[in-house]
Amino acid sequence: MKNRLMVWGVRCFYKLIGQRLHWRTPGARRLRGWCAYKICADVQLPVTINAGVGLPPTLRMGPHAGIGQGAMFLGLGNVSLGAHLTMGPECLFITGDHPVPKAGGNFRDHTPVHADIVVEEDVFLGARVTILPGVTIGRGAAVGAGSVVTKDVPPEVVVAGNPARIVRAREQV
Repeated sequence: MKNRLMVWGVRCFYKLIGQRLHWRTPGARRLRGWCAYKICADVQLPVTINAGVGLPPTLRMGPHAGIGQGAMFLGLGNVSLGAHLTMGPECLFITGDHPVPKAGGNFRDHTPVHADIVVEEDVFLGARVTILPGVTIGRGAAVGAGSVVTKDVPPEVVVAGNPARIVRAREQV
């Protein structure tokens, strides 16, 4: 178990300084990776974390995974990012949702639901991709910029659009 006082200190340092370090600052990405290793659930170094990323305590990252600048993690669910993930800037991971009641019902009478997001190994996420709760993106998939992923993505395909749909299968090398 991680020392709570140290985790608190690293989290404060990250929010005040580490998260804001300019990309040209020597060692900034490495420092953010070390902070993630200390404050997140499971981070296997080395990882690349760009500026402006808030790190949730439930985040899991495989080795050589990268988080793009300004990525956001919203909700109480877990997010697992596989090894060798390549991610563009401003991606959005939403693990919480609120059910829509029947006509005449009240939103306040329904509790929010939380579902985990899993991004498997060797995946590419373009800029400003939004991933909704409960989605799994299969190994080797590519998601086009600006896509909204509402359903699971099979391995080795290219998806794009809102909602994201399969565009084609990846070609064999």
